[in-house]
Amino acid sequence: MSTSNRNGTGSSTGARPRILRIGILLGGKIVEERLIRDRSTVTIGQSVKNTFSVPLDGLPLEFPLFPAVDHQYKLNVLKGMDGRLSESGGGVQLLEQAKASAEHHGDYYTLPLSEHSRGKLTLGDLTILFQFVVEPPIQPKPMLPASVRGSIADRIDPRLSVILAISIISHFTIVLIAWRMDPEVDDGIAERAYNLTFKPETYNIEVEPPPQPQQNGTATEAAGKKDEAKPAKPEQPKSGGSGGPKNDGGGSSKGSGAAAAEEAIAFANALTVSGEGGVGGLGDMGRRAPGGDLSSEITEVNESGRTVGIGGGTGRGTRGDGDPRVGTGGGPRVDGPGGTTSAGGGKGEEKGPAGRISVSDKEGDVTNTLTPDEVLRKIQAAYMAGLKRCYKEHLKTDPTARGGVQLTFTVNETGRTVGGRAKGFASSVDTCITGLMSTWRFAVPKDKDDGEPAEASFSIKLQLVPD
Repeated sequence: MSTSNRNGTGSSTGARPRILRIGILLGGKIVEERLIRDRSTVTIGQSVKNTFSVPLDGLPLEFPLFPAVDHQYKLNVLKGMDGRLSESGGGVQLLEQAKASAEHHGDYYTLPLSEHSRGKLTLGDLTILFQFVVEPPIQPKPMLPASVRGSIADRIDPRLSVILAISIISHFTIVLIAWRMDPEVDDGIAERAYNLTFKPETYNIEVEPPPQPQQNGTATEAAGKKDEAKPAKPEQPKSGGSGGPKNDGGGSSKGSGAAAAEEAIAFANALTVSGEGGVGGLGDMGRRAPGGDLSSEITEVNESGRTVGIGGGTGRGTRGDGDPRVGTGGGPRVDGPGGTTSAGGGKGEEKGPAGRISVSDKEGDVTNTLTPDEVLRKIQAAYMAGLKRCYKEHLKTDPTARGGVQLTFTVNETGRTVGGRAKGFASSVDTCITGLMSTWRFAVPKDKDDGEPAEASFSIKLQLVPD
């Protein structure tokens, strides 16, 4: 009977295939032993993704020790490895001798292996033992006898099952009752509190009844009733003289308070009641619709015979005699020796000496993303005003002071300025600028190779010249 082994080749004898057995020793003590049942590449290195993870200095992160090519293993040997190899029925061969006839691939050599090879490899404290052995049968998973295991019903506690069933039935009953209840409750506490706090809005809608059809012979009676229902025309307020009420220069007309009140009532009635024939005077407010014709409204006022006067027609006029007067307030003084001053008379602050600051040289680290040009642009945009203040304070004591100042500082991994120092000018200016540099912030410098944050040092020379 023919069988097939793991290599995919047929065997008439039915012999089990040979697999690779590997043992790992560290410091002379075995730490791991494994049978490689599937013909796959065996790797070793410091990474946990390897077949054998060994934290040993000098060992690569990942190295294919036994690569599988066409279901046949080969051996890759590093340059620093030592050991010996042997074949079944052959002698022992040192690893250095085997390297002479092996394929060279840079840092390692490749040696062919057969299913009867075995050997020992050493690299420092690491020792690797390997050999090909007949694959042992896979041991079945240990299981308890059926009489000991029992059934699922034997594993359920009867008391716990009853309690769980009662709890489930109770919860479903409560949910069903809550679902079937009417959710709209008008007499709830929240509804009563809302009605007591807020007054419900009410809307009054008046529906005009349809007009009644008039019978023949009653048109005259209906017209007479319509004239009776029409309100009487209010009495027109009398205007004094031909030119309106006479002013006394004080802003109010002469007369008693009772007369003024009667005139006000009559004027209000004129504003709200229409005149006869549907054409009102000043009181015909219903015809003053927005966007109406102004000329037609003025014509209606003239035809009504009313007198138009200043003050709303109630006898009120303008305050005073209407002549312009010269004001008594005082403006800003411009006759002082110092030019224009404020209204309070205070003189403007005298302008102090000023100076100019220019950049004469800049240097910086070129291995990161933060360049000297970017640092200089940030200083000129945000921090140059502070440097000028330090120089201006010194010019108050020495107006002719000029010279150069050297700024040296380092931008750390968070963009903060550390180790800032200014030197080369007066001590007061150097101290002032050094204090300002501790508050400077820049973009985080990053290494151009790996993109990680790094420190960057810069040196900028400034020239200070008075105006």
